[in-house]
Amino acid sequence: MPELRPVRARYRLLLSPGEDGDERASAIARDQSLEVPSGAATPEIEARLLGRVREVSPETPTPDAGSALHPTRVEVDYPAGLFDGSPTQFLNVVWGNVSLMERVRLEDLDVPDWCLRTFPGPGQGIPGLRRRLDAHDRPLVSSALKPVGLGTRELARLARTLTRAGVDVIKDDHGLADQGTAPFRERVQRVAEAVGEENGKCGGRTLYFPNVTAPAGEMEDRARRAREAGCGGVLVCPGLTGLDALPRLREAVPSLALMAHPSHADSAPGARRGIAPPLLMGTLWRLAGADCVIYVNARGRFAWPLETCLAINRRAREPLGGHLPAFPVPAGGIQASEVSAWFDAYGADTLLLIGGSILEAADVEGAARAVVEAAHAATDPGTGGRD
Repeated sequence: MPELRPVRARYRLLLSPGEDGDERASAIARDQSLEVPSGAATPEIEARLLGRVREVSPETPTPDAGSALHPTRVEVDYPAGLFDGSPTQFLNVVWGNVSLMERVRLEDLDVPDWCLRTFPGPGQGIPGLRRRLDAHDRPLVSSALKPVGLGTRELARLARTLTRAGVDVIKDDHGLADQGTAPFRERVQRVAEAVGEENGKCGGRTLYFPNVTAPAGEMEDRARRAREAGCGGVLVCPGLTGLDALPRLREAVPSLALMAHPSHADSAPGARRGIAPPLLMGTLWRLAGADCVIYVNARGRFAWPLETCLAINRRAREPLGGHLPAFPVPAGGIQASEVSAWFDAYGADTLLLIGGSILEAADVEGAARAVVEAAHAATDPGTGGRD
């Protein structure tokens, strides 16, 4: 039987003057695989399971951001025998102990087909959500129920307003959990009923995604309650729950779409450590089962670089084994007046999340309807955004 191709990880190291890149790379490869000094494992185990450094190369001849640190590219191959078929162990191998190291960032992965097949991927993805919404060639629009502190009745009323406006997906704010002002069970039931009733009145197809992020043992139960209430999907924060929450939810409630939220993702474009946003949000969350991946837009409260946003879009949509593409969901302070420009920049296969700019309007329904009309006018079955 032929040997399975290893998983290749690419890291970006920032080396201080005099620091040996080869030594650091070898330490990473060993710590992420056997985690024992040379000679502590048998030669057979070392030959079969030790991570192998494939490349150590300076990125540029100039220091990083005007400092004395020098960026260096490192590639490590991890043998198939280190993995057990779970997303948890996969992440442990490529980003386990190394996550404790300063000035090391996981930039990219080359995941062979045998390993891609161990991930569930999106259950519905872009094509499935488009069918459910009967929206086949235009960008989609999402909005949020917030702020925390509104009661169940007020949240249900807001959901009715957004549904009448034609918003495609209404999601809970990720801060809505099981607070006394709007307890989870009551909120989900009342909001789902409100969305369903308004859909019936206006012939809409709006979907409601409650936030099911919760301690272990509660999350799947909340997702099942959401399904019973007639919700179209659920919101979850993989950074808080762990990556394995996505495949667990996929198995527990296969009829619901999964939207991943970046709270506690510990990822940013300019960070010197962590996992690069395109890899984490565009690839890993999608592999683990997310149908929609929320990320920080290029303007707004956080303002990530446009090239990072485009890279996440590309990762979420590009061919990835046999897995369906996922909707990229730019969010974070998007202004209603600018949505047409974002639809043009990102293309039709985008689910734009716009909350505060709609909710602060004197006429919430009118503001939401204007965004929906802009999405309908942005029909573009072609490139799906510029890269």
